This record gives sequence, structure tokens and C-alpha cells, in this order.
Amino acid sequence: MTVRAQFQQHFHDYLDRTGCELPPALSDYVIDLLVARIDRVDIIPDPSFAERYLQLYQEPRVSVIVDYADSALFFCSLMPEYGSRRGLSMDYYATLGISSYYCAGDLTTDPRYTQLGNWFYSLQRIITAAIKPHQDLRLISIYKDS
Repeated sequence: MTVRAQFQQHFHDYLDRTGCELPPALSDYVIDLLVARIDRVDIIPDPSFAERYLQLYQEPRVSVIVDYADSALFFCSLMPEYGSRRGLSMDYYATLGISSYYCAGDLTTDPRYTQLGNWFYSLQRIITAAIKPHQDLRLISIYKDS
């Protein structure tokens, strides 16, 4: 079973257990996001979220804006306590992600980005709950022994 298939099964099992429903395009997007970011170590961007946000709009490119918004969603889902230790609410980071998804939606014809902005808080809660450590999610090794 591939890593994507495992995430997909776990994610859909969670949605079924809780009665949550997502538009299929968003469900697939979130699963792909989780798979793509599982081995990334740059959860906290450098420069900071705020600095990077300001840089995004100097030369707006959809792919860079979407990556930033995805980072904010992933960050809010995995590390909701991070901002409070620095005197910032999670709403601060969420607002940066939401506005970035909306910007991407304005720059492209892909309706998912506007939907991601609309669903940001729900997706954040679903991702957080779906990947809690007490959940039994066994990922196959991405790196095979040589």
C-alpha cells in the first residue's frame, strides 16, 4: 500500500467516523498535501510567515502563493500551539493562509483555491484530528533499505 493510499484510507475513515463531508476535490487536495509534505522539514518558513507573506505580493506567482497557503494550513494543523507561545493566535497564521488561497483563486481559474480559503478552518480542524498521534497510522517506509 502506498503512502498516499494509507493517508487516503486513514483520512476517509476519519471523515466517515465523524460524519464530516468535504467536496471530493478538497479531500483529494488535502491528501496530496499531506503526502507531499510528510518528509519536508521546513514547517516553519524562513523568513517568517509575515515576511514571506509580504514578499509574495511583490511578484505574485500562483505556485508560490499556493505553496505558502499550503504551508500555513499544514502549520496550523500540526502546530496549533506554536503561535500562542509567541503571543500570536492561530487566527493570525490562518488569516495569512486564507488570504493567500483567495489571492491564488483570483489569479487563476481553479475554483479549489477559493474553496480552500472558505474551508480553511474546517480543514485545519479535520487535519489536526485526523493526524493526532493517538491515531493508529502506520506509514510504510518512504526510504527503502539499500
